[in-house]
Amino acid sequence: MKRPRPSTIAAFAALSVALVESEIVANSNNFLTVELSSSPTEAASPRIPLIGLGVGNLPHNRIPFLLATAMDKQQTDLNLEERYHLIDTSHTNPALEVLVGRSLGRLLANDSSGKEDYHIIIKVWHTHLGYERTLASVHDSLSDILPGIFSSGASSDPSSWKKDPRVKVHAVIQYPRCYDTLFSTKYYQSSPNFPVKYSNCHEEEEAFAKSFRSSEDPSPLEDKLAWKKSYRALEELYHRGILESIGVSNFGPSDMTDLYEYATIGPHLYMGSLHTLLEGDGMVEDLVKHGVHYICYDAVSSILEGKEEATAAYAKIERMGASHGVTSGTDDSNGYSAVQIVLGWLIQRGVGIVPGTTDTRHLIENSPQVLSTMPKFNPREVLDVEMAVQALVRGEDMENEQGVNIHDVVMTTGENSHEDSGIVATFFNSLKRNVRIFKVHPTTGRQIQLSSSIAPGRSGRVMVDANDVLIAYDGHGSAVKKFLVDADDGVGRVDFSVEL
Repeated sequence: MKRPRPSTIAAFAALSVALVESEIVANSNNFLTVELSSSPTEAASPRIPLIGLGVGNLPHNRIPFLLATAMDKQQTDLNLEERYHLIDTSHTNPALEVLVGRSLGRLLANDSSGKEDYHIIIKVWHTHLGYERTLASVHDSLSDILPGIFSSGASSDPSSWKKDPRVKVHAVIQYPRCYDTLFSTKYYQSSPNFPVKYSNCHEEEEAFAKSFRSSEDPSPLEDKLAWKKSYRALEELYHRGILESIGVSNFGPSDMTDLYEYATIGPHLYMGSLHTLLEGDGMVEDLVKHGVHYICYDAVSSILEGKEEATAAYAKIERMGASHGVTSGTDDSNGYSAVQIVLGWLIQRGVGIVPGTTDTRHLIENSPQVLSTMPKFNPREVLDVEMAVQALVRGEDMENEQGVNIHDVVMTTGENSHEDSGIVATFFNSLKRNVRIFKVHPTTGRQIQLSSSIAPGRSGRVMVDANDVLIAYDGHGSAVKKFLVDADDGVGRVDFSVEL
């Protein structure tokens, strides 16, 4: 008997209700931060802004201007009251971190109050997997981003590192190991942050080994536990107060399971793709269960790349944006863009975002000020966005304007359900034949069809109300199972399995 498997993002949304309602808070400087998980021995929970600016793939000559525009109070031309307080960086090119450091230095110098908080995400690239290599990676990143952290002639011993309390550094292991497939990707080939292009892991490691000498760490290509040693190094830096939080990126389910068993602190953060968030099976649910904050690093590019194949899905999100609200701070007042709708949908689910842009208009549109004031989506809208985003990520368009996805998800609104207060009922079809969901009218007893056919092994979702009686019929018209929507359901959703 197959276990019901609802949509990953729907399960994530339900599990993140407490996060959305209580742990996303405005700090003293009025920008949204997420309170991260902590151990009982920690005096205070670490925090990180929910919305940041990614600079890892931006042209280097644009970075100083963009950071000044996004974060410096002296720049008043954009009229942003809530400025960016989080920068997502990359360690693959030291020049980028130097540019970030110079911009950050100017911000700190201009902060006469001494009360501004700035958050930086640094990465440990796969060439630096291993305890000593990771310490060296963090040392190099911080020496470029925060030159004042080391006294003159200071060693690489973390005990001698001192940093500005206004700067919160978050460190993430970017990959658990090197993958040859990375070197042929469009991202690797086009990114300005790989000044030297390699063709495979061994070629890259050979070049790296010539510039880095450590008697402690073997090559990570030979040491299968290298990422665990890296994580131990991050834990040490966290305990010393150098790092605000620690985490990983692009880890699969098996590595995450190992990490949960191995870690003594965290992980606080997981940086992943929009595809992983939507299609990650049980991994995302496990992340939430362990209190790990998800940061999506490619939401904008995923949506824009998918709109060529899923034109109806993109158009659906655009229509939602046109009617959902008015964007403040822009010349035209005709609602939100499709990208803004997706970003707003993510942050309302407690997912962090770090979009990058070279366009100051987009800098405003995706800013904390604009996205945090977006009207809250009702349950129907949440599902509409989810289905459209799934279509865009998969490159498989929607079947019709009602938003029925031909891949695996069907959803409709019950006759008497209320969009603002209805319950989302997810049905997983464990049978070997199609099923449809009907509702029994509470007064007349008439049966009303709520869903199209749900294929075997697929999920369908409908909007219902508390105390509704639902019946699943197979393709032969035979009633398979009856369901009652529990009136005590407190999270606005309920899961059912259609089985014999």
